[in-house]
Amino acid sequence: MRKIIFFLGFIALAACSADLAQLEVEKNLMLQGEMLFEGANTLTMENDQDLITLIEEAGLTTDQVETVGISEAKITLSSSEKSIAESLLLQIVSDNNELITLGTLNPLPEGAIVDLKLAEEIDLKPYLEDSGCTWVLDLNLSGDADEMAIKSKIKLVVNYKEN
Repeated sequence: MRKIIFFLGFIALAACSADLAQLEVEKNLMLQGEMLFEGANTLTMENDQDLITLIEEAGLTTDQVETVGISEAKITLSSSEKSIAESLLLQIVSDNNELITLGTLNPLPEGAIVDLKLAEEIDLKPYLEDSGCTWVLDLNLSGDADEMAIKSKIKLVVNYKEN
Protein backbone atom coordinates (compact mmCIF):
# COMPACT_ATOMS: atom_id res chain seq x y z
CA MET A 1 0.00 0.00 0.00
CA ARG A 2 2.85 2.41 0.87
CA LYS A 3 4.48 1.70 -2.48
CA ILE A 4 1.27 2.60 -4.29
CA ILE A 5 0.88 5.86 -2.38
CA PHE A 6 4.55 6.74 -3.00
CA PHE A 7 4.17 5.93 -6.70
CA LEU A 8 1.01 8.05 -7.04
CA GLY A 9 2.72 10.92 -5.22
CA PHE A 10 5.71 10.66 -7.53
CA ILE A 11 3.45 10.73 -10.61
CA ALA A 12 1.59 13.78 -9.27
CA LEU A 13 4.88 15.57 -8.60
CA ALA A 14 6.22 14.72 -12.05
CA ALA A 15 3.01 15.94 -13.67
CA CYS A 16 3.23 19.28 -11.85
CA SER A 17 6.87 19.87 -12.71
CA ALA A 18 6.36 18.82 -16.34
CA ASP A 19 4.26 21.96 -16.90
CA LEU A 20 7.16 24.26 -16.01
CA ALA A 21 9.57 25.70 -18.54
CA GLN A 22 12.80 27.57 -17.85
CA LEU A 23 14.18 30.85 -19.05
CA GLU A 24 17.75 31.91 -18.26
CA VAL A 25 18.37 35.64 -17.81
CA GLU A 26 21.77 37.29 -17.36
CA LYS A 27 22.04 40.28 -15.06
CA ASN A 28 25.03 42.55 -14.51
CA LEU A 29 25.66 43.98 -11.07
CA MET A 30 27.95 46.84 -10.03
CA LEU A 31 28.43 46.58 -6.27
CA GLN A 32 29.92 49.70 -4.70
CA GLY A 33 31.27 50.91 -1.39
CA GLU A 34 33.39 53.71 0.03
CA MET A 35 35.83 54.14 2.91
CA LEU A 36 36.68 50.46 3.19
CA PHE A 37 39.01 49.29 5.94
CA GLU A 38 40.88 46.12 6.75
CA GLY A 39 38.39 43.47 7.88
CA ALA A 40 34.73 42.97 6.98
CA ASN A 41 33.16 45.43 4.49
CA THR A 42 29.95 45.69 2.51
CA LEU A 43 29.34 46.77 -1.09
CA THR A 44 25.76 47.24 -2.32
CA MET A 45 23.65 47.87 -5.39
CA GLU A 46 19.96 48.69 -5.43
CA ASN A 47 18.14 46.33 -7.77
CA ASP A 48 17.64 48.15 -11.07
CA GLN A 49 15.27 45.64 -12.70
CA ASP A 50 12.18 44.15 -11.14
CA LEU A 51 10.82 40.75 -12.11
CA ILE A 52 8.46 42.24 -14.72
CA THR A 53 11.35 43.91 -16.56
CA LEU A 54 13.43 40.71 -16.49
CA ILE A 55 10.70 38.55 -18.05
CA GLU A 56 8.97 41.08 -20.33
CA GLU A 57 11.30 40.45 -23.26
CA ALA A 58 10.39 36.76 -23.20
CA GLY A 59 6.69 37.61 -23.35
CA LEU A 60 5.96 36.29 -19.86
CA THR A 61 3.81 37.69 -17.08
CA THR A 62 4.56 37.52 -13.35
CA ASP A 63 1.51 35.25 -12.93
CA GLN A 64 3.30 32.61 -14.99
CA VAL A 65 6.50 32.74 -12.90
CA GLU A 66 6.69 30.08 -10.20
CA THR A 67 10.25 30.58 -8.93
CA VAL A 68 13.47 32.39 -9.78
CA GLY A 69 16.75 30.68 -8.97
CA ILE A 70 20.39 31.48 -9.57
CA SER A 71 22.64 29.21 -11.64
CA GLU A 72 25.85 31.23 -11.80
CA ALA A 73 27.57 34.18 -10.12
CA LYS A 74 30.88 35.48 -11.45
CA ILE A 75 32.74 38.28 -9.70
CA THR A 76 35.39 40.30 -11.57
CA LEU A 77 38.17 41.77 -9.46
CA SER A 78 40.82 44.25 -10.61
CA SER A 79 44.41 43.47 -9.64
CA SER A 80 44.30 46.00 -6.77
CA GLU A 81 40.99 44.55 -5.47
CA LYS A 82 42.29 41.01 -5.84
CA SER A 83 45.44 41.83 -3.87
CA ILE A 84 43.47 42.75 -0.72
CA ALA A 85 40.25 40.69 -1.04
CA GLU A 86 40.26 37.51 1.04
CA SER A 87 36.66 36.25 0.80
CA LEU A 88 33.36 37.08 -0.93
CA LEU A 89 29.74 36.61 0.13
CA LEU A 90 26.91 37.59 -2.29
CA GLN A 91 23.51 38.18 -0.68
CA ILE A 92 20.14 39.77 -1.40
CA VAL A 93 17.66 41.60 0.83
CA SER A 94 14.46 43.60 0.34
CA ASP A 95 11.98 45.61 2.39
CA ASN A 96 9.81 42.59 3.21
CA ASN A 97 12.32 39.73 2.93
CA GLU A 98 15.28 38.92 5.14
CA LEU A 99 18.89 38.85 4.00
CA ILE A 100 19.82 35.52 2.38
CA THR A 101 23.11 34.21 1.03
CA LEU A 102 23.31 33.43 -2.69
CA GLY A 103 26.95 32.43 -2.97
CA THR A 104 30.30 32.51 -1.25
CA LEU A 105 33.99 31.95 -1.90
CA ASN A 106 36.80 31.60 0.60
CA PRO A 107 39.71 31.57 -0.10
CA LEU A 108 39.81 33.28 -3.49
CA PRO A 109 41.44 31.30 -6.32
CA GLU A 110 43.88 32.74 -8.86
CA GLY A 111 42.48 34.84 -11.69
CA ALA A 112 40.52 38.07 -12.08
CA ILE A 113 37.13 36.38 -12.56
CA VAL A 114 35.96 34.04 -9.81
CA ASP A 115 32.91 31.77 -9.63
CA LEU A 116 31.03 31.79 -6.35
CA LYS A 117 29.83 28.55 -4.79
CA LEU A 118 26.07 28.93 -4.86
CA ALA A 119 23.52 28.09 -2.22
CA GLU A 120 20.93 25.55 -3.34
CA GLU A 121 17.18 25.92 -3.69
CA ILE A 122 16.84 29.68 -3.36
CA ASP A 123 13.75 31.47 -4.66
CA LEU A 124 14.46 35.09 -5.61
CA LYS A 125 10.93 35.81 -6.87
CA PRO A 126 9.76 37.46 -3.62
CA TYR A 127 12.86 39.68 -3.62
CA LEU A 128 12.54 40.73 -7.27
CA GLU A 129 8.86 41.58 -6.75
CA ASP A 130 9.54 43.61 -3.59
CA SER A 131 10.53 47.25 -3.31
CA GLY A 132 13.83 48.04 -1.68
CA CYS A 133 15.53 45.00 -3.21
CA THR A 134 19.30 45.33 -2.75
CA TRP A 135 22.22 43.14 -3.83
CA VAL A 136 24.90 42.91 -1.13
CA LEU A 137 28.52 41.80 -1.45
CA ASP A 138 30.32 41.27 1.85
CA LEU A 139 34.05 40.94 1.52
CA ASN A 140 36.91 40.59 3.92
CA LEU A 141 39.87 42.82 3.11
CA SER A 142 43.50 42.59 4.19
CA GLY A 143 43.99 46.33 3.61
CA ASP A 144 42.20 49.67 3.21
CA ALA A 145 40.61 51.16 0.07
CA ASP A 146 38.99 54.55 -0.56
CA GLU A 147 36.31 52.97 -2.71
CA MET A 148 35.49 49.85 -4.71
CA ALA A 149 33.14 49.12 -7.59
CA ILE A 150 33.10 45.38 -8.26
CA LYS A 151 31.41 43.89 -11.30
CA SER A 152 29.38 40.72 -11.10
CA LYS A 153 27.46 38.77 -13.70
CA ILE A 154 24.74 36.45 -12.49
CA LYS A 155 22.49 34.04 -14.34
CA LEU A 156 18.94 33.78 -13.08
CA VAL A 157 16.75 30.79 -13.91
CA VAL A 158 13.08 31.68 -14.23
CA ASN A 159 10.77 28.67 -13.84
CA TYR A 160 7.40 29.45 -15.37
CA LYS A 161 4.12 27.89 -16.46
CA GLU A 162 3.57 27.84 -20.19
CA ASN A 163 0.20 29.10 -21.42
